[in-house]
Amino acid sequence: MKNQRMTKRVGIILAVLLLFSVFSSASAQSLLTQQTTSTAQSPFKDAYAKASQSVVGIEISMGASIANGRISSHTAFVGSGVVVSDDAYVVTNNHVIEGAENIFIIVGEEEYPAELVATDADSDVAVLLCEGLDVPAATLGDSDQLSVGDWALVIGNPLGSEFSNTLTVGVVSGLGRDVSSVGADTDVTNFIQTNAEINAGNSGGGLFNINGELVGITSMKLSNNGYFGAAAIEGIGFAIPINTVKDVADDLIEFGERQYPRIGVTIRDIESPSEEPTKEMLPRSVWVVEVEKGAPAEKAGIEANDLIIEIDGERVYTSTELQKIIRGHADGETVSITVYRIPNLTQIRVDEDIPEGEYLTFDVEVSVN
Repeated sequence: MKNQRMTKRVGIILAVLLLFSVFSSASAQSLLTQQTTSTAQSPFKDAYAKASQSVVGIEISMGASIANGRISSHTAFVGSGVVVSDDAYVVTNNHVIEGAENIFIIVGEEEYPAELVATDADSDVAVLLCEGLDVPAATLGDSDQLSVGDWALVIGNPLGSEFSNTLTVGVVSGLGRDVSSVGADTDVTNFIQTNAEINAGNSGGGLFNINGELVGITSMKLSNNGYFGAAAIEGIGFAIPINTVKDVADDLIEFGERQYPRIGVTIRDIESPSEEPTKEMLPRSVWVVEVEKGAPAEKAGIEANDLIIEIDGERVYTSTELQKIIRGHADGETVSITVYRIPNLTQIRVDEDIPEGEYLTFDVEVSVN
């Protein structure tokens, strides 16, 4: 009897262990399936599905030419654009549409004529209007919230329509890049740098974040194949921050041109070998030739013949440097300007010593009016 009870208990224990083993195996298999599915799911698919709908191709006509007794027109698929509003405004690069006689928006196999609203070469931004275009507008992000290391998705048309809506993926490699040192013809000094591939035809396309929000307009890349002893370059591309693009585009739509912040002065460069004022020469600086009546500079206390030495604590030597800093401010923001003031500056004869002046600092509110 005792042996029977023992055998029964052993049987129950074995049954429980077998049942537990079955459940554990099923749970493990379910977990493995979930992990495999999760691993296979790309984190970029949803962002691409959302963002790619607003990216279009751009084709331009450059007019006609005569050769061998024949007239031919020149049309080329030259770049990309992004629809940024429900009323069919499209943003692209100035260099994409520069010189175009006719502009067309390409969506799949369809072609739509577009009107050039306005363009700004300094920022490399152009705005087109394509009435009748039924394409959803991009969701605009905030480029000021970007950080180095964030995912960066580039969507555009490298090499033309054959590769339309190509996705390349990288990260934000740098922020606030000034590319003037590499010969770029632009006054944008806060480019987004990315290692996501940007090729010919990507210009004017979109740089998106992982949420599918538009955070930049792709503009250029650095390229070098390493010939002639130069270092080979790979994965250095640039996009104009969307916050900059929005400001420029709003001006182009409303005013037909970019409205630059200004302080209301006429200026010239003082070229001098001396950094500091001496009895023999003026310091290298920016000469205020004239101050507009009622302008921000006059209201702040700046006078004609003041020599601008610093702005926002930065030493300036040329009018170009001064304007670049002022244009980097928004309407209504304040800049700190330090001048060197010499009484009766223009009345000092060439054979006279230059009298000692004084340094004065003014807070000036920049204005686009």
